[in-house]
Amino acid sequence: MLVLICSAAVGQDEAAQGKGLPADAPAGISVIDQKGLKEHAYFLASDELGGRYTGMPGQLEAAEYIKKYFQSLGLSPLGDKSRGKRTFLQKFPLERTYLDPKKTSVAFGGKTYKSGFAVVPGKDSKPVRASGQFVYCGTGNPDTLPKGFKRKIPVVLLKTSSGGPRSAMRGGRQVNRARDVNRVLASRGAKVVVFLIITKDGGVMDSMNTSALLPEKHALVNPAKRRGRGLSQHSVPSVFLPPEKSKLLLAKLGYEVADDSVQQVKPKAKSSGKVYVQVREDKKFRAVNVCAVLEGTSRKSEALVYSAHMDHMGIRMDSDAFNGADDNASGTSGLLEIAEAFAKSQPRPKRSIIFLAVSGEELGLWGSHYYSEHPTWPLKKIIANVNIDMIGRHTSLSPENAVSVTPSKDHGKFSSLVRNAAEIAGKMGMQFSNGDTYYQRSDHYNFARKGVPVVFFCDGEHEDYHQVTDHADKLDYPKMEQIARLAFWTGWQVANARGRPKELGKQSSWTK
Repeated sequence: MLVLICSAAVGQDEAAQGKGLPADAPAGISVIDQKGLKEHAYFLASDELGGRYTGMPGQLEAAEYIKKYFQSLGLSPLGDKSRGKRTFLQKFPLERTYLDPKKTSVAFGGKTYKSGFAVVPGKDSKPVRASGQFVYCGTGNPDTLPKGFKRKIPVVLLKTSSGGPRSAMRGGRQVNRARDVNRVLASRGAKVVVFLIITKDGGVMDSMNTSALLPEKHALVNPAKRRGRGLSQHSVPSVFLPPEKSKLLLAKLGYEVADDSVQQVKPKAKSSGKVYVQVREDKKFRAVNVCAVLEGTSRKSEALVYSAHMDHMGIRMDSDAFNGADDNASGTSGLLEIAEAFAKSQPRPKRSIIFLAVSGEELGLWGSHYYSEHPTWPLKKIIANVNIDMIGRHTSLSPENAVSVTPSKDHGKFSSLVRNAAEIAGKMGMQFSNGDTYYQRSDHYNFARKGVPVVFFCDGEHEDYHQVTDHADKLDYPKMEQIARLAFWTGWQVANARGRPKELGKQSSWTK
């Protein structure tokens, strides 16, 4: 649902300051409020958007939401040109590998499933159509496996590990083991192998996000950087079933799951089915950024860029979405509120303000990299970048009334932009912590590598980082409001200053 806010412009002579704001805070800062941030975040981090994976329908819906919001504020489009006119979207080229939705399915027990599983493709790109009796092969010990699998589909149990930030790494070891089992089964005539996962929070499911294809998630490669998801490859296709479907198939085969172990209860039970896999490639795929501009007044040829990434990690193989509330519905919501604050401020800032929502950040900062190489505003005229990514949680790096910042005073690229932001933070009762560990890990870096002064606001990693538990109800909206207002004030000051931000190098303090 798109929420359009149509209040009047905020002038300098009006009471623009909200509760607790310093007297010299710029007009319009109180437009940024918890209500607006919450409305945006709950939409962007909703299940309906399916984790906003780059190029998937949910991420494109997020882009459309952002575009329409920019339009409602009266901002001008600054994306690609179409028929001689600017649009709000900037498209960039990628290559994708995906499962053909019409020719990929798993059928057993009288039901056909077209989603809710993962596939590691085989070395042969030809379509696979396997049908016959499912054969339970335990954990895949080669000494106990049947010798032949003509018109049979092997079913193998994968031992899983607990979830958590490093669960994908632990799960990756099991995926490697699955590859070895697959090789043995392929040598014995199997056309496809079905692997079962019976632990809900198993690391294998986390590993599938980067090593497999899902009907709801494709694999992407950036041709400009030749980088992409580390898609695995087995001798023949491997299909991984999440716990619910695994238990259903086991039940059809006469087994039940108790205390994360499998026990046979019906020795003579049998079940037949079908597994179809068709992998396709698209060399002309396009992902999108959303870009808009508020034209300045006396120095409108120069511009400040606000950026935030709108994409996240999509759907997990059990159909649970990585909602990405903090990462980065929080920053995107801040970007939209900051855009509204600038649009409603009178007079307008002297310099122009660019609002850039990028995709492909989770895959390697792809959208911002493309923008920095194909800017829709002269790069020499971009004087600063304020980037916002994860601003909605308290962490050890970013406790209450604090935020991590890079480049910090300890960094060689520390600039007057960051110093001035620290001075503003002090007025707002906030502190900065060293966030230099993230200097190359978010979209500001692609501006920094081009020589543009940057400041990056981030709360740092927490227990829900890149987990399906990163939900909108866990966000601290007062903190989001505080950091978004800080970012707005920082940009407002830069947009109206006489000169450009200057590099200062390492300093003994944030503000001197």
